[in-house]
Amino acid sequence: MTTPATPTSVPAEEAWRAGVPDDVLDAARDRLRPPRITDRAFWDARDAATVQAVERRARTSSGTPWPQTTATAYARYWRDGNRTAYEDAAGRLCARTADAVVMALVSNEPEWVDEAGDGLTLLCEQSTWCWAAHEEFTASRGEVVADPSDPYLDIGAGETAALLAWADAALGSLLDERLPGLRRRLRQEVQQRVLGPFVARRDWHWLGLDGRLHNWNPWIHQNVLSAALLLVDDATTRGSVVRRCLEGLDRYRRSLPSDGGCDEGAGYWWNGPARLAACALLLHRASGGAVDLITSPPLDELARFPMRMDLGRGWRVSFADCRARPERRPPWQLLHRWARLAGLDDVAAHAAAQRDRSTADVSSSDGLALLLGSLLDDAWRDASPDAMPLKASVWLPETEVFVAREREADADGLVVAAKGGHNDENHNHNDVGSYLVAVDSVPVLVDLGQQTYTSISFSARRYEQMSVRADWHQVPVIGDTTQLHGGGYASRGAAVTSGPGGDTFTLDLAGAYPEQTGCRRWRRQVGIDRAERAVLVRDDYELEPAATVHLPHVLAGEVVARAEGVCTVRSLGGRLVDLRWEPRLGAGRLERDAVDDALLSQQWGRFLHRLWIDLPAATAGTFALRVDAHPESHPQ
Repeated sequence: MTTPATPTSVPAEEAWRAGVPDDVLDAARDRLRPPRITDRAFWDARDAATVQAVERRARTSSGTPWPQTTATAYARYWRDGNRTAYEDAAGRLCARTADAVVMALVSNEPEWVDEAGDGLTLLCEQSTWCWAAHEEFTASRGEVVADPSDPYLDIGAGETAALLAWADAALGSLLDERLPGLRRRLRQEVQQRVLGPFVARRDWHWLGLDGRLHNWNPWIHQNVLSAALLLVDDATTRGSVVRRCLEGLDRYRRSLPSDGGCDEGAGYWWNGPARLAACALLLHRASGGAVDLITSPPLDELARFPMRMDLGRGWRVSFADCRARPERRPPWQLLHRWARLAGLDDVAAHAAAQRDRSTADVSSSDGLALLLGSLLDDAWRDASPDAMPLKASVWLPETEVFVAREREADADGLVVAAKGGHNDENHNHNDVGSYLVAVDSVPVLVDLGQQTYTSISFSARRYEQMSVRADWHQVPVIGDTTQLHGGGYASRGAAVTSGPGGDTFTLDLAGAYPEQTGCRRWRRQVGIDRAERAVLVRDDYELEPAATVHLPHVLAGEVVARAEGVCTVRSLGGRLVDLRWEPRLGAGRLERDAVDDALLSQQWGRFLHRLWIDLPAATAGTFALRVDAHPESHPQ
């Protein structure tokens, strides 16, 4: 195949503003599609662990009934609040199809083309690609069965369209040989369900035209962009879709803080800023390098966010809806490629440090685009893990997130993370001024992160959820009043001071409480003292009128001892940790709470403890907490 000529470069700001000239993308499909199946030297040299994992899954499922997406599973969202019954089945159908596509490529066996074709046909036959939790059109009619003639474009629809597009690009003429007409059907369905609605409507909430932007914007735009580049033949139509995608992506890009923070958390970063970068990488490749958006501000700083939130050993800072330890490995190859193209050596080193050649790098559950991207990347396949560049201190002044560790570039020892911000962030928790403490990477004073999504997760009842409530964070309860939801409930004066002995985060969190609490001032300091090898927290407050104060401390692990002024916890990693406060305040109240939620129990076990320290009614007061780890051997 002749290599397409490289077109004239398009300046980044011009591309964001006006799109990409049609001729620049004329050869996009040829540049994006994987090598032909006949190139056995290439396909036989793919990452062995990933190929073996795909083969295990594919051969296990082959010959078994395909996952079914039923009307009753869809209706459960409205009946009993369950959204995972349908979404899990839809995800399994997509994952099995993706595995079959890859098996066709790596095995060169035609039966896998048939298997992939069956999965693609089943996807085409679905009444809807939209997940029930997002189907606003159906809900507005008071119905639970989606109308195929009125498709709703959500992240589920976008992901399915991208799967069809990448399957078509990967298998191409093989589908024509085995199942003539299927590729035409794929294009029809993607046009009707995704590309058509994307162009026809400008009232999709995720476009952010009202100023509220979140991860749906780059997530859906990435999938629409993939579908347009891979499936649309007409240059004018393709160019129009690409321009609209760039317009929407630029709106999202400009909404992001210059410090590179992500208020949706370290988990959703992979489906927010990382999706924005994926679009830049896609256009760079599709244009033969003529469109280079990857260094557009603030992308360099955004790339550093996972490194900055990394506690080590697979654990991460879990503010907002973030799983503290994801059950699937994030797609580090994407970040590694991003860093290579942008010249970010520290980010590339951090991504490479996650490389484990004995383990599958990406799962089909992550999507065919990521699975193919990992398999096609020889530089990632050959990357050698090295020491992780963990910073001693991180301060994101716009996002108001602080992280400090006992020792630079060392996952052992203590780490503290704290946040300010406000209580109307994306994927918000009522947690202004909250903090967490980890030892040897493992959180012991914890932020619960994300629990299983149901119909109340993004409803008016969101703040009934355990993981979202203020009293399940390390923030004061004043009298019987907790922090409230809303952008006006915010921190004041957040700042960090650093010295040779440690780093301290300071803020006033009084503004996170309603006026009737009478909280005039609540100055909190959270820091690490490296000489003392301790995390130190100090509160200094004024109330009018006087009120009792209750300080919750959410603990993961086993409480092994408690006395006046001290509580000893064995972390989930096995290290003993002491929490110490003034003995005059007593031993505190210890609550043991069952964890019934599946996601939370995966992270924290079947039980959590809350240690409550009660402060007597007063118009002013102070509280100091010290966290030390026992000098035991570190985990290997």
